[in-house]
Amino acid sequence: MDYRNQYKLKRYKKTDNMTAISCKIMNDSEFPPVNFKDEEVTVLSDNNGNSVHVIEYDGYYLAKKAIEKGRIPDPRSNIPDIIKMEIRPDDVFLVAYPKAGTHWTWEVTSMLMQDGKEQNLSKEVAMLPFVTPEKIDELPSPRLMNSHCYFKHLPQEILKKKNKIIFVNRNPKDVAVSFYHHCQHVANYKGTFSQFLDFFMSERVYHCAWYKYMLDWERVFKQHPELPVMYVNYEDLHKEPMREIDRIATFLGVRKSEEFYSKISKKCSFSELKQSYKKRNNMEFMFRKGAVGDWKNWFTVTDNERFDNYLKEKIPNPFVKFTFCI
Repeated sequence: MDYRNQYKLKRYKKTDNMTAISCKIMNDSEFPPVNFKDEEVTVLSDNNGNSVHVIEYDGYYLAKKAIEKGRIPDPRSNIPDIIKMEIRPDDVFLVAYPKAGTHWTWEVTSMLMQDGKEQNLSKEVAMLPFVTPEKIDELPSPRLMNSHCYFKHLPQEILKKKNKIIFVNRNPKDVAVSFYHHCQHVANYKGTFSQFLDFFMSERVYHCAWYKYMLDWERVFKQHPELPVMYVNYEDLHKEPMREIDRIATFLGVRKSEEFYSKISKKCSFSELKQSYKKRNNMEFMFRKGAVGDWKNWFTVTDNERFDNYLKEKIPNPFVKFTFCI
């Protein structure tokens, strides 16, 4: 029996309830609530004393509040389980720093993998480490998993099975702006944007430091050239959506007609996705503007000079391109 069909047949009854599962993961208690002792909580602060309370596992930080309420599992037990979890040969991994375009690329890629079918669930049902290996195992093949984690916190069977990896990149100035708004919502950050920028450029940030994330994946790709990797630039997806959709389809081995790509491009437009997420799981806050170059509305001249110096120091020779306006 075909491997992919085996999983479809085995698990099809569970997929009927995937939409409900998607909503439950992000809005209700899906996992055991945790009561943390003070010494278990890490406080990340900017230079002005604005702080977020997180739980750390091996240099990776998740919101204490979300874990306490059972919205996401405790990373201290879940990430070790993820590292050793069994994966399938046709699993695809979409990886990106937070607010680099993960949701958008996930929707496009999901539709390509599902022959153009619209999604009734959100990427959170397959997001590591926001779900457990047991929950991931309920999903039918082909699975598109996504993560903001370092490579070391993902299933290490990737190296053995050589799963396809899509790396999404966005210019870091727009990432910083979008991440600022995101942290206000999910991590209760109270500072100004300029204060957040200090936080963003520091060594310890909610999730992880941007530059450390980029350097980590650069190292992985250089050390393992045998891994099939595709780079998707957020700005290119804005500028040439049809071309980029075809590139993704080619990488996945599912090339279709221009009419097919046009349908996906329309269904995955920013306005369509924002409304779609509101209907699916009341998570439209994940979609703010989706613009390229919005950083110009937030960075002062001083902010921009500081950030340019930060880039020169931390990422002097980036392995991906940064497009700051189109």
